[in-house]
Amino acid sequence: MNVLELDAGNSRLKWRILNEASVIARGVLVNDNHWEESLPALLASMGSVQCVRGAIVSGDERFQLLSTTIRRYLQVPLLRAVVKSDWQGVRVAYTTALGVDRWLAMLAVNQQSGTGYKLVVSLGTAMTLDILDSSGLHLGGYIVPGVGLMKRMLNSNTARLPLVNASAATLRPGTNTVDCINNGVLAMSAAMVNAQRSKYKNCDVYLTGGDAKLLAPHVEGGCSCFPELVMDGLALAFE
Repeated sequence: MNVLELDAGNSRLKWRILNEASVIARGVLVNDNHWEESLPALLASMGSVQCVRGAIVSGDERFQLLSTTIRRYLQVPLLRAVVKSDWQGVRVAYTTALGVDRWLAMLAVNQQSGTGYKLVVSLGTAMTLDILDSSGLHLGGYIVPGVGLMKRMLNSNTARLPLVNASAATLRPGTNTVDCINNGVLAMSAAMVNAQRSKYKNCDVYLTGGDAKLLAPHVEGGCSCFPELVMDGLALAFE
């Protein structure tokens, strides 16, 4: 059976096709003005798909668009993952709605071996960090602007600071404006992760999202990168 999995975020739609738990195809669509044209072309090229499941954090309107288009081209419904307060060993701390992407990432990480705390860090448009204890209890988390968003905010909310598109490679103090922005934004993200690692001794750090590889070298004590952690949790959500 071929299963199409979707991670519909704020900036990108990531997808992959599984056959008997093995990934046979994957890709990314950018949420730009051509999104509604490129999605049908992608679906039409996929061939036979028997199941579609997804994490949709980009809103109900995007879900309806995805659902309608998928049913038209693949003739199957889109199964939308929904957060459960106690599932697969993860017990959520939230009393209000938790983002489904964060929940799925925690489900996937909770399956990893380890006897201490687990820090789950997603680096996309927003940067999120969630803490699980050794029993799977969610202790809460943080949401802050992601690396790219912080750069855009500096550009759009100041008179003279430029928009920096290049990726930083060091946390050293900059000696020009571009490096000051670039290195400073990365240093802030690294400091947040490293502060939590210092607080929760004997913990493992798991990174996912588009900027995971950018941050990974600056995580003290090392970390593990899982580019598709949200989709890794999708199968667990429907068991």
